Parts: sequence; C-alpha cells; structure tokens
Amino acid sequence: MQHAASCSPSTGLPIGPAWSLDLLIETSIMFSSAMKSFSSNISSHYSISQQSAFQACPWSVYDAKKRSTGTPVSVFTFDKRVIHSQPSRAAGTTKLREDTEEVYARLRKESRYLAKLRHPSILELMEPVEEGRNSISFVTERVTACLTSVIERKASGRTGTDSEVDEVEIQKGLLQLAKGLEFLHYSVGIVHIGLVPSAVFVNAKSDWKLSGLGFAQEFRNGNSQEYFVQPYDPRFPFSVQLNLDYSAPELVIDHLIDPANDMFSLGCLIYAIYCSRSPVNANGNPVTYKNSISQSLRLSRDSRFPNDMFEVLSQLLTRRPTERMSARDFQDSPYFDNILINTIRFLDALPAKTTSERQAFMRGLSRVLPQFPNSVQQKKILPALVDELDKDESLTGPILSNILEIGKTMSQLSFGNRILPGLKRLKDRPSGLAVLLDKIDIIKSRVNGQEFTEDILPLIYSALNSQSPAIQEKTLNTIPQITANIDFQAIKNELFPQVSAVFAQTNSLAVKVAALHALQGLIDGGLDKYTISEKLVPLLRGMKTREPTVIMCALDVYKRVTPIVDTSVLATDVVPHLWAMAVSPLLKLDQFREFMVVVHKASDRVETEHARKLAELNPEHGKQNDFIQSTGDATADFEALVLGRTSVNGKKTSAFSPSSKVNSSRLAPQDNEDFEWADEPAQPKPSFVQRKQGMKVQSSRSTLNTLRTLKDAGQQQGSGKTQPTSASTQSSPVTRTQSISNGSATWGNGVSSRSMSIGSVGVSSMPQSTVTPSTPVVPSTSAIQNFASNGFASVLAAQEANPWNSVISASTGSSNSIGSSVGRSFPPPPAVQVPSSEGNTSSGFGLPRPTSEPAQQAQPQKNGMAKYASLL
Repeated sequence: MQHAASCSPSTGLPIGPAWSLDLLIETSIMFSSAMKSFSSNISSHYSISQQSAFQACPWSVYDAKKRSTGTPVSVFTFDKRVIHSQPSRAAGTTKLREDTEEVYARLRKESRYLAKLRHPSILELMEPVEEGRNSISFVTERVTACLTSVIERKASGRTGTDSEVDEVEIQKGLLQLAKGLEFLHYSVGIVHIGLVPSAVFVNAKSDWKLSGLGFAQEFRNGNSQEYFVQPYDPRFPFSVQLNLDYSAPELVIDHLIDPANDMFSLGCLIYAIYCSRSPVNANGNPVTYKNSISQSLRLSRDSRFPNDMFEVLSQLLTRRPTERMSARDFQDSPYFDNILINTIRFLDALPAKTTSERQAFMRGLSRVLPQFPNSVQQKKILPALVDELDKDESLTGPILSNILEIGKTMSQLSFGNRILPGLKRLKDRPSGLAVLLDKIDIIKSRVNGQEFTEDILPLIYSALNSQSPAIQEKTLNTIPQITANIDFQAIKNELFPQVSAVFAQTNSLAVKVAALHALQGLIDGGLDKYTISEKLVPLLRGMKTREPTVIMCALDVYKRVTPIVDTSVLATDVVPHLWAMAVSPLLKLDQFREFMVVVHKASDRVETEHARKLAELNPEHGKQNDFIQSTGDATADFEALVLGRTSVNGKKTSAFSPSSKVNSSRLAPQDNEDFEWADEPAQPKPSFVQRKQGMKVQSSRSTLNTLRTLKDAGQQQGSGKTQPTSASTQSSPVTRTQSISNGSATWGNGVSSRSMSIGSVGVSSMPQSTVTPSTPVVPSTSAIQNFASNGFASVLAAQEANPWNSVISASTGSSNSIGSSVGRSFPPPPAVQVPSSEGNTSSGFGLPRPTSEPAQQAQPQKNGMAKYASLL
C-alpha cells in the first residue's frame, strides 16, 4: 500500500512512510558518489595540510595552497561524523533525519552567501561548497584565526609579533565589522543574526572578516519580521545551534528580526573582547535568557574599557532596538576619532583619493607609522603599500620609503617573502631607485647574500647606467657599503666593470670622485691582485683631469694599491703616475707633501724588495759590492782583491775606495818604510808628471795649489835650496829636481795681467814625441822663475776668478802660447776622473808632475816585491 509522501520545508525531500528504504539507500549512494567527486576536486587542486590550523565552530580550518599558483588559502571542513556519532542516532527516526538535513542546509547556506556577497569586510570565497559522504568543505582566502582566539589571547595577556592584540588592532577590526554590517543592512537587506566570535575571522592582512551566515535572514521593506528561535537540541552539537548569549532580546523574547539585532550582538562581542565573556549567560535556554537579560544589561564603568568605549556599549546593549545606534552611527562615534584609525580609513579609501591627496598622505605616513603596532604595520598597512608601489611614478619614492621603514621590524624571511618581490619592480623608476639607495642599510640587513646578488644588484646596475648624474653619484657612494654582501666573483666580473665604465665615461667631477670612492670600497671588499694590477692601475693612469679633488681621491686609491701590487708595477706604473699628479700646479703644499709620503713609501718598498730579490738571485754579488768599487777597470779590481781590505777607522774598506786611494807607482813598499799589509798606503800630494799627448785635463783647485807650490819651489831653487812638494816627498830622502825638457809645454812671457778670459788659455804646439815614463822630466830653475815672474800672476788671477772654466786640451791640432792674446775658448767640460793606473798625471794645466828617479825607486820596489813573494 502506497502512502502519500510529504516534503520537508527546509530541504524539499519527501518524508514519511511512502519513502521506501530501498529508494533512500539508492539515493544516498548516488548522492555520496557525487559528493566524493566534488570532494576530490578540492583535494586535487589544493595541497592541504594534515593538521587543522584552528577550530571555528562548527568548522575545522586547514591551511592550504593552490597547486597551480601557490596562492595560500584556507579550507573550511565540517565533519558529518560529529552528528552521526550522537547516541540518539540509534533511534533512526525521520525527525532526526529532517533535523540533520536542516543542519547541513544551514552549513551550505553559509557558503552560498559568501559566494554572493563581495565586500572587503566579508570573507572571500575561493571555491564553492563541496559535499561528500563524511564532510562539507569550501575554500576561502587565507585566514589565521577567528575572534575566539583573539579573545583568548587577550585574556591570557600573551604578547608578541604573532599573538599581539593591540588596542589599535581592536579598533581597526571593530571598524571593519561595522562596515560589513552596514553593507549587509543597507546594501543587501540581510540580518546576520549569528554574529558570534567564531563567525569573525582574521585574515593574513590582520583584517577582520564576517562569516557564519548560516542563520542570516533577509530583511524586507524595513519592517521587523517574525522569527522563531529554535530551542537548544541536545541531539546536535552546541556549535551548530544559535548562541543565545550573543542574541538580541527582541529576537529571543519578542521573536522579531531587525538590523538592530546585529548591533546588540556587536555590543556583546565588544564586551567579550575586553572582559573575555559575553554580558549574557543563558546556557542556550530561552527561559534563562529572559530571566537574566535585565540584570545583564546593567553595565558599570570598568577600567578594562578604553576611553569612549563605555559610552558606545551603553548605546549598543539596550533593551529597546530603537535606542541602539546603527552601524553608521557606530563608525562615527568618538571611539574611532583618532589619528591612527583615521589613517587606516584613508588607506582603505586610497584608490578614490586624488593624486595630491595621496602624495600628502604618503609623505606624512612615515611620522605616524611608529605609533602603530607591528602587527598592524606588517599585516594591514604593508600589503596596501606594496599594492600601490608601481601604480604611480610620483608616489613610488614616498611609498617605498614607508615600506622599508616597516621592513626594519621584520625578519629576513618575512622581508624576503613580502617586500623583496615588490622591490624587483623598481628597475625603471628613478625615484624608487633613489630611495632604495638611501635605505640600503635596511635592505642589506634583511636579505641574505644570494638574494642581494640576484635581486638587489640588478637594481644597482640599473642605477649606475642611469642618465641622471645624481643617481649615478648616489649609487657609487653606496657601493662601499654593500661589498660585504657581495661575493668575490660578482665584485670582479660584474660590479668592477660597471664602476670602471662610469669612471671612464663620465664628464662630471662629482661622479668621478664618487667612482674613486667606489673603487676604494671594491679594493677593501677583496678585489684581487691581478685585477688591480692589470685593470685598475691602467684605468687610473688614463685619468686626464688634474683637478685637486679628483687627484687627491686617486691618491687615496693608490694608498690601498701600493701594498698589494708587485714592485715592478710600482716602479713602472704607480710611482711615475704619482709624480705626474704630484707636480700639478693646482695642489696646495700640504697636498703635495701627502703625495710625497706615498711616493717615498712606494719607492722604499721597490728599493728594499728589489735589492732582496737580487741578493737572492746572486748571493755573491752583494759580498763583492762590499769591497769592490765598480770602476770598469778589471786590473784595478783584481789588484784590490789581491791586496785585501785595509782598516780605516775600524771599518773594512776597499783598497780602491775613495778613502784609501793608492798611487799605482806605490804598490810596493819603499826601503825606508816599514811595510805591513794591514797598513794604509801613503797618499802622496799631487805632483807634476808628464801627461800623454791627446789627454784632456780639467783645471781644479788642486791644480791651483800645485802651481802655487811650484812657484814656491822655483823660488827656493833659485836660492840654491831644494824643498819637497808634498808630505810624501818630505818623508823620502831622495832629492827631486824639476826641469822642462824639449817637447814639453813652455810658458811664454806675453800674458797680460788679469786680461785673459778664463777658458781662453792657449797651449803651445808641441811635437809628437814619446817620453818614457821612467825618464825624469824636471823643469829648470830659471824656467820656473821666468814663468813665475812674468805670466804666473795673470794665470793665478784668472784661476782665482773662476777656477772651473779653464781647460787645456792637448788634443787640438793648433798651438798657441799661453802668453799670446789669441787663445782657444773651451766650454766647461765635465769632470774627468783619471784612472789610478795613470794617477801620476796631475789634473790642471797639463804641467808635468815631478817624479822620483827610477834608479832611486828600483831598490825599494825590489825589497817590497821580495816581501810580497815571500807572503804568497
């Protein structure tokens, strides 16, 4: 027998005896299969965490990410087994199935309203509801908590970046809820009814979002409507039933729906935030609610409430709905009249503001930012600023400045995830690059080396290639600060070529100076020796400007270069360029002296290291230089080596050193001398000897003294006495006579007194005759007297005037008498050192030096050689 079937008013499904069990099972199987397919759609497109993030009754909220884009989302899931596991399920009554389906319909209704309502204060739905056999699920924007957790944190007093509940955050959240309610009441015509802490969610931006619309009812024509509140049903969890503790009196007692219902619920919610509980405690029983509501609405001032909040609560928690303030009145209350909340309001309405208003706001925001809690800065203000970063070029600089100020309070991970992607978009925005360079300290402290190289360095290169010299200068001045964040390869292969190109190409002195400072930073940052020697030093040498500021900066670079490069580079490249810059006429004295300090240090290093290198290459070379003077005479070097060193003032010196010159004619000791090899050889005074034809001799003071000595000697010979001409002569018993033989120079009598010019002294021609060195050549007494009486005074006068200009050369082919008025002028020749092997020829006027008789020297030489032979 078939019975008429009735339908549930809430679900539309047939109920009663006519609904056969077989058909119900078949329908359930089909429905479950469909739900499985829907459920698998969310799991296939989203990666869902295994553990729930938090519980917002009746929903379990899971963190998830969309597989295709990586967008963070939240998955809301209701587990049907919570209802199925109730003991009353064993009864299996039709009423239970009806009521269960009504609960499911209410949960689906919440998702449908979220799909229809789009508002900044309404939770955003990403994926519609999908129902399976054991669950109902939908996907929303990422949320981090519900207001229940905020109340618990505030009650516990926990603080910190993630759990901080600041007054500003509460004010901001309440203002957003009021905006959401205003939208529902006046724009959509819906009364929320179920406004409880678990129906308010906090998203990743720290915004408070309305949800929990399962009990929402449409409100038509502005008139109150009747609504019957279901009593508490113990068969179902408390989370799926209406919470009377946050419900308005007219709704529970009078069964009327009005927008004022939600404003009473908002008052209860505010009370719970500051007092950790609702002012009403009905335990789900309408009778208890009716008996306690009058007492619950008697509020007293409490220090836990902030300023102006008690007045707001007094106008929300009233028995009569007409006495309550509306959502719009609530937003205009004194509670929200402060600079921080108004800043947030302006930020929310920023796209609707004019350009001048936005510019003024962004410039003033930096002064207000420190007053906001970190959670509001990072979660509310920062995302809004990042979104506006590259929309208006005129706002890029001020916006970026505020973003980086917020970044100072963030961790490296948060900075890299939330700010760094926005910085990458600034490549072609000069104003943004300028701010980035000014705030480079913040950036380098909040990113790691790899992020700096991959994301920030391209922005630095873009700024270096800018057409604005001001941007280039600012960038170059920034480089010394960032070298510690850059690896060696990037410095050598990328940053150094960029800086070098700017230095070589710019025409701005300010940019050149900044480039030199940047090069100093690169050297300090670890620029390698090869690059410095082969690229940096030639770059500096190619610098043309001699402006003092530039070359002094170049000197600072060289101060860092000199200890690094090789001595060959110092000697051939660095020191010459330092001298070239040092002689700039624009430098001041103290700047020149600063150059000299560097030049001397570099030169000393070259001298020290090169000498050590030579000593290492040829160790014997240094020992030979200690006692052999490099004269170019192999015979003299050999004789000095054989004779050994002589002691002078306790120091070992070479036999041919200036302090111990030995006449080649006195290599062997004399008979009357006590010869010892350690003794210092006698140093005879200069004497006249015959000079060879063709030898140039330069006049000197010693020549003048010699002439005076000869004059005195001639006078003494005229008186029949023979005087020695030197100390060595005095010590010798040998009598030495002087005469002028044929072929030697003769001195004429026609020299004008003090009238001849120095350098015009002539010489008489002499035949080319060879005189044996052993033959004595001694001028006669009469010749010397005649020379002294007639022409010697004039010669002495001219020689006294300038003794260095009189030169007599026997190499010329002409012959003129000294006394003649016709002479030959010679330019002052360089000094000529006569080798020691010909040391018997005196420098001066070419007069022969007196020598001892060969016969008198033979015997001492023989004795000396005998001692020498016996020693060998």
